[in-house]
Amino acid sequence: MNIQTLDTQLLLLINHTLSNPLFDVLMPMFSYQGYLLVIPFLFYIIIRAFQQRDGQGRRYLIQAIAAILIACCAVYTSDWIEYLIKDAVARVRPCRAIEGIRLITSCPKSYSLPSGHAMSSFTFATTLFYLTREYVSKSWRAYPLVLAALIAFSRPYLGVHYPTDILAGALLGAFIGLVLSMLYQVIRTAFLIKRS
Repeated sequence: MNIQTLDTQLLLLINHTLSNPLFDVLMPMFSYQGYLLVIPFLFYIIIRAFQQRDGQGRRYLIQAIAAILIACCAVYTSDWIEYLIKDAVARVRPCRAIEGIRLITSCPKSYSLPSGHAMSSFTFATTLFYLTREYVSKSWRAYPLVLAALIAFSRPYLGVHYPTDILAGALLGAFIGLVLSMLYQVIRTAFLIKRS
């Protein structure tokens, strides 16, 4: 059994076998408005940053604002890379390639690999997870990652992506978020050392 066959079987398991009326309502919502569910977490980050202080008695407010801005920049970078890869790979979406796919939404015209929804949501979530670790607990930082996973899962459920599209998007997104977060920290540390 080759990877494409396995990918198609897993897609059909998600798309057909797991189908139910509740998911038919929830999955389009996660797919198209799921990003709005991160907004309360952004407010929570700001509140925690204002309440917590570092070893020198300074609040984390500037770091929190920077984390949100870096996460937004990371998403723009992720979107740019996504379309470069999509055009290079040119994988046809399952909603155009598989007969009998259960399509709950319209089939996008763009290519399939990687999933842009998975890529951008994991880029944003990973950046926030990494950059807020000094003042937000791990259980709260997991919230955007869980949300990203739900957004990613919604795509094969809707019939518009293969599971490997999701996996590739999630891994690439997490990598981009982590690299940009670490780059920001290196620059910030160098700046603080220079100032002192």
